[in-house]
Amino acid sequence: MGSGGTEFDPADSYSSARFNQKSTFVGTGAQINALSTTYPGMHAYCTSTGSGFIIDIEYVRNAANSAWNAIDFFESAEANNTAVTDNADFTVTAGRKYYAFFTLPSTEKLYVFTKILWKNGATLNGNIIAGVDMIDADPPTLANTILIAHCPELAQAGVSQDQSTTQIVSKPVRGGTICGVWVSSSSNTATLREQTGLGSQNQLKASAYDTTPDSADTTAWTTATARKKVVAYYRGYY
Repeated sequence: MGSGGTEFDPADSYSSARFNQKSTFVGTGAQINALSTTYPGMHAYCTSTGSGFIIDIEYVRNAANSAWNAIDFFESAEANNTAVTDNADFTVTAGRKYYAFFTLPSTEKLYVFTKILWKNGATLNGNIIAGVDMIDADPPTLANTILIAHCPELAQAGVSQDQSTTQIVSKPVRGGTICGVWVSSSSNTATLREQTGLGSQNQLKASAYDTTPDSADTTAWTTATARKKVVAYYRGYY
């Protein structure tokens, strides 16, 4: 007689428990999370994101009946860290890295960076490189940072306008990783945009301008009370 995870047979009892175990539950993330009884191998299809479940993803219960695992490949919509409300120009120092810090979501398992944006000031000069580092905390305390994404050198363009590039190479990084997106200029006269009047914290690195940045940077942090408008865009993968 069929029971548990085995196939149905003619003498089987077609109970609600058997059908719940064999069929696919369809509901919102909150409803999946609230299921009172689950079974190893049980399937669930999510119709609305919530409670750690993502819309349009099918999940299967693991053999230990202790967790749901996504069984579809999933690419999330492009998202980004929140930009500051810029209120001033500042003159860059050639080679200095200007950072904005953020933590990747934990909704997806892996993330890939897709674009970096910064806002130019009134004076354009020289070239820009940009990248994303893995850091230890927000704000960071350890000097050592690991490069996880960067873009090629670009001529600064667009007076008092956002400038960005999608020509970027990125390593996949785990959800929840603390990151710092940065921008660096070859000029000592160009200006970028920032928000002033904020608390002092580690914000800058006096690194040399380098179009092929090293995989690790051990330059000490420098504090600042302004925050630069630098934005990283990313997509999540499940």
